[in-house]
Amino acid sequence: MKTIVWAVDGSECAWRAAEWAAEMLDKWPEAELVAVYAHVPTVPAADAWTGIGMPTVMDVEAQETALEQELREEVMTKFKAYAGRVTFRGEYGAPADAIVSVADEVNADLIVMGTHGRKGLDRMLMGSVSTGVLHRARQAVLVVR
Repeated sequence: MKTIVWAVDGSECAWRAAEWAAEMLDKWPEAELVAVYAHVPTVPAADAWTGIGMPTVMDVEAQETALEQELREEVMTKFKAYAGRVTFRGEYGAPADAIVSVADEVNADLIVMGTHGRKGLDRMLMGSVSTGVLHRARQAVLVVR
């Protein structure tokens, strides 16, 4: 095992998946972990420009950027014991596509992720992102509840 991709979005399931990723880093001291956070592309609502209380694209993007920075700091703190073996990547695009793309790019051996994300629709059944990764990935995928 050389490279593990871990999908992080700040959800409870993602942090449980992080525990599994850490165990694998313990078992394979040569392995590296790439934490991936995917920014969902933002499309403004029709009323976004009217000033009637709808968030603008810039508001949503600023929130996403702030969340990415928070996650980056939290990931690096939680994985402090593995310094030099953990990197964090913020990617833009549909989460499943972004995760699989990074996994292909870094020639990952394994993708580790939670069953449910932090967004509403992703919480149904197993979650649309984890299902999408399972269907697209060429790597082994560990989905953690």
